[in-house]
Amino acid sequence: MQTTKERLKGALVVSCQASPGNPMDNTEAIRRMALAALENGAGGLRVNSPEHIAAIRLHTDIPIIGIQKRYRNGDLFITPDFESAAGLATAGASIIALDCTRRANGHTWSHETSWQLLIQRIHRELNLPVMADVATLDEAQAAAAAGADFVGTTLNGYTEETRGIRSFDWSLLAAMADQLLVPVVAEGHICWPEQAQRAISTGAWCVVVGSAITRPGSITARFVRAMHREQEKSPAIGVDIGGTAIKAAMVGRDGEVRFPVRVPTDAGKGRTAISASLLQAITQVLATARENNIVPAGLGIASAGSIEASTGSIFAATDNLPGWTGFNLRGFAEEHFQLPTYVVNDAHAAVLAELHFGAGRTLSDFVAITVGTGIGGGIVCNRRLLTGQHGFAGTIGHQTIRVGGELCNCGRRGCLEAYVSTCALLREYKTLNGMLDSTLDSAAQALEISRLAGEGDPAAGGAYSVLAEYLAEGVANIFNILDPEAVLISGGLIAGQADFIAQVERRIREILHFGEKRRPLVMAAQAGQFAGVQGAAAMAFAPSYEQGDC
Repeated sequence: MQTTKERLKGALVVSCQASPGNPMDNTEAIRRMALAALENGAGGLRVNSPEHIAAIRLHTDIPIIGIQKRYRNGDLFITPDFESAAGLATAGASIIALDCTRRANGHTWSHETSWQLLIQRIHRELNLPVMADVATLDEAQAAAAAGADFVGTTLNGYTEETRGIRSFDWSLLAAMADQLLVPVVAEGHICWPEQAQRAISTGAWCVVVGSAITRPGSITARFVRAMHREQEKSPAIGVDIGGTAIKAAMVGRDGEVRFPVRVPTDAGKGRTAISASLLQAITQVLATARENNIVPAGLGIASAGSIEASTGSIFAATDNLPGWTGFNLRGFAEEHFQLPTYVVNDAHAAVLAELHFGAGRTLSDFVAITVGTGIGGGIVCNRRLLTGQHGFAGTIGHQTIRVGGELCNCGRRGCLEAYVSTCALLREYKTLNGMLDSTLDSAAQALEISRLAGEGDPAAGGAYSVLAEYLAEGVANIFNILDPEAVLISGGLIAGQADFIAQVERRIREILHFGEKRRPLVMAAQAGQFAGVQGAAAMAFAPSYEQGDC
């Protein structure tokens, strides 16, 4: 037979409670609420008072986390004495939950002098496990050391020390899961299924959800607020981390960019320097926002590398950002700014900018390509960005167009990126006998070739024509595999080259199967230099469930 702990592994625990005076504060209403949750897959319940627990226990042997709320001088205490715990145990509770925060330590309710002693007595006399409801990592560590069998994030945002926190603290959960040897329960401010899934992925043993499921009044209020509150119009902060500079700005829901800042990345100095530059950029935008009485709805960060979607960590990154692989970017930002934070690959962010603010607004299925130092890209299907299992979906630059061809920086040969990139442009220009100023770096040399092409220089124009031929092969592959409505192309390397995209489109029609009949649509992307910033901010707009009470 499974233990209570084993039965709760990976489970959704539904908190069936109602505030005093609420129309749902009735034993029969709570019983029916609990049965409905169990019928639809809940793996456990969290229930207040012996009366409600006893009524539910008649119908099920499911694990029940029992609590007894007591009010004193306007303050709420959770199971503050042994008599309360004993009543819950007699009614059929499987676990007793206690307030184990600093505020509860040493309070004199009856003869108990601390929750530490109460844990010991519950173990000794009731033979039941204890769940410690805490608000901070220090409290979680103390509770585990005192013998708590489970530790929950329940009271984060509800104590004086954490007051003002109105969204789930993902960095707290991650730290608890990493540092505690007892099961960690995610509870409080969890409103949507995606958050419950993220909690399990972050290391939670199980997830407790209450108001978002069981309180009709709270759910109704959330809908009303969503329809009317000004916060829904609030802008978000968008950040784009590049190898040279970090760009950040406030972005409106229409894509308008305000208060832009640019901070050197200092990437060569490694992770510590990069993260310090990130903090500097965000802090500057926040300071200007405060001066203008703007409260951002959230924070979106675009970064090079593959992003672990469930944690917001950097799954893999190139040497352009040394030491970046493995960095918990989302947790780092949330810890410093206490804003709902979303992390996205920088190429994917550019695609999101097109989807929400650019040429993709009227499209359902499209592919966006950014041409620069390398080739970034992304795929939108049914107006949803495809990221893939590890965040690599849309890595268009690493399709092979020449077996055994030019060496790519990924280590393979013949990748599209080896033929359409800054280095490729310089190579083709030299092949056509173009002369370059060796004192300039590669980026400056590419700008010079672009200028010369605009002035009609044959070698420069020829180099761009060769790149257009190669890019057409890669884009034709995309049309054969995905058959999108359009392919959108942008990037600093082709900025100002009026005929480049037209050349690509003409060549695709020549080489694509039924190209003249299919008439592949290749367009210039519309998002500009702040595409990464806009796309990152769009991540904060879409999941508005991160805001508000749950």
